[in-house]
Amino acid sequence: MITDYSEEIIDDLFFNVIKKDNSIIINLKNKNNVLISSWLNGGLCHNMTNVVNMSTDEKDYDDLTDGDFENFQKNKFLNLGLNPEKTSGLLTSACMDNYAISVKKYEKLKVTSIVTAGADKNAVKAGDPASFYEYNNNYFNHFGTINIIILIDANLHDGALITASITATEAKTSVLQDLKIESQYSSHIATGTGTDGICIISNKDSQNHIENAGKHSKLGELIATSVQEATREALYLQTFMSVDFQSTVLSRLSRFNITFDDFYTHTSIDKKEYATKFYYFNNNTQNVAFVSSIINLIDEVNIGLLKLDDILTPVNILLTSYLHLEIENKKIENVEDIIFLLIDSINKYLFD
Repeated sequence: MITDYSEEIIDDLFFNVIKKDNSIIINLKNKNNVLISSWLNGGLCHNMTNVVNMSTDEKDYDDLTDGDFENFQKNKFLNLGLNPEKTSGLLTSACMDNYAISVKKYEKLKVTSIVTAGADKNAVKAGDPASFYEYNNNYFNHFGTINIIILIDANLHDGALITASITATEAKTSVLQDLKIESQYSSHIATGTGTDGICIISNKDSQNHIENAGKHSKLGELIATSVQEATREALYLQTFMSVDFQSTVLSRLSRFNITFDDFYTHTSIDKKEYATKFYYFNNNTQNVAFVSSIINLIDEVNIGLLKLDDILTPVNILLTSYLHLEIENKKIENVEDIIFLLIDSINKYLFD
């Protein structure tokens, strides 16, 4: 069923962007080439009329359980009044009200990035344990996605679309790493989510022919800064992930599954009294810096840059000097022992 509600977001000579119900619809006005991670008309295609970023909800999940994403998208595009043979798109559970747009220009180059981003449910570092196994197109999928659509007002060689997608993906990952967004499947910092989507579109009617969108090129710079800006904003709009979100002790420790209760259960103090004192410690940014210093050493052990024995003396010095405590000599056999030594030391600092 086609609905009447729509809102125009951008009107450009190359394209216009409309928000319609739970979809962002890009209407392409010129000849184009498109690289997209879509089930319907995915991969490299030419002269598409529309690209869609669409939000799914619980009532859609029954239609997706058989893994027929291509037919699901086709029906959704028909419901929006679009030709499924000339339309491609991305799916997400993020709300379309939380889209972010960033436009970057340099002389005759212009790059527009449109991003929706949720990374609080299935953020993951490449190489973390898998959450599903696919065999013969049968699998179960989780949504909570960073979708990136980039419109480049220049005529890109088909191969340059691939390079542009590499640049954009690294730009997205850099935002997650800068914000130290945690993987939901390990103690590592995430590099993306398990269901991220990307779309690169170039204007084939442009007289500006470009064959390089790598990170050394000006186009690559515009792609990266545009994606970074829009991804930061979209993450904040959808999940409140931001610099402020990460500015507490507990937020830095959360990727090790440490919560307030892990601190409190190691004491015999009245919970209200404990929470009051802990609140101030937790929100003091110098304390965040101190805890982050220890976490950074743990990270180096976890990725193999240092061995556990290499960091024991530095950790002990940090705990002793910053908390003004005599740290008991405890046997440290793994990084988890260091985390709990940190918790015990902070509790001793707060209440001894």
